[in-house]
Amino acid sequence: MDLHFLHKNLETNFKVSHQKEREFLKLWHYHPEFELVYIARGRGTVYVGDHIGPYQPGNVFLIGAHLPHMFETSFTGEEGEEEISEAYVIHFSEEFIRGFYRNTIEFGYVSSLINHAVTGLFFPAPGKKTHKTFKKTTGSNIQENTLHFLRMLYLLHQKEKEHMASPAWIKQFDSGDKKLNRILQYIMLHFQEELSLSEIASRAGMNKTAFCRYFKMKTGKSFVEFLNDLRVSFACKSLMEKNASRSISDVCYASGFNSLSYFHRIFKRSKGVSPSTYCGR
Repeated sequence: MDLHFLHKNLETNFKVSHQKEREFLKLWHYHPEFELVYIARGRGTVYVGDHIGPYQPGNVFLIGAHLPHMFETSFTGEEGEEEISEAYVIHFSEEFIRGFYRNTIEFGYVSSLINHAVTGLFFPAPGKKTHKTFKKTTGSNIQENTLHFLRMLYLLHQKEKEHMASPAWIKQFDSGDKKLNRILQYIMLHFQEELSLSEIASRAGMNKTAFCRYFKMKTGKSFVEFLNDLRVSFACKSLMEKNASRSISDVCYASGFNSLSYFHRIFKRSKGVSPSTYCGR
């Protein structure tokens, strides 16, 4: 199963869609358009580049062009929980958005957001005004929709934001490298399982020594470092989940680690604190 290229074939400069279904499509993909997502209902895990984190109602994400991503739905299993995922999604072309760059005084907030979107941006609390403006972009008048879209970018520019994919990953990632894409796709979908260097090297059609050189050159990390970072990111997400009932040991094994002592050592090296201190248990 490869990384998918999905060209949106926009008929206008941007396209708004309202998605309402049981769960979002679990597909590791990228496209040349920028993507702005408002999560109205549902929760789960978002994958952007080498970033893994939670999403929940109210969150907004701005994903850069050609940046691989995926939204994986999950349900808490709470009594009375409605198993519905709902999102408002805007895809817009790079040509359209960069047209505002010439007017830096009036539209400086646009270039600021777009330049940072290369790593993906997460807005944990964009506010009700942003949510209402997002919904207004679903109207039938393209001119009014464009004004609401620009208004929303202006509001988001003033909100707290977090970068997602690491700069090193972005620098090394090449969406045209099919071999690397296959490797990353496989790791992203199977990092919770037992993954050996021999297995991954074999899938790449290389011996272990050649694969280690290739992977380090392409990602800036060794295979073990890359895999451990993914697993720690997933563990952090699991530890901080609302009403999480899993023990630290459960989180360790669910994240793909097969040794609790090794998990503690890698986690502390990455985050500077133990898993129990990180989640306040």
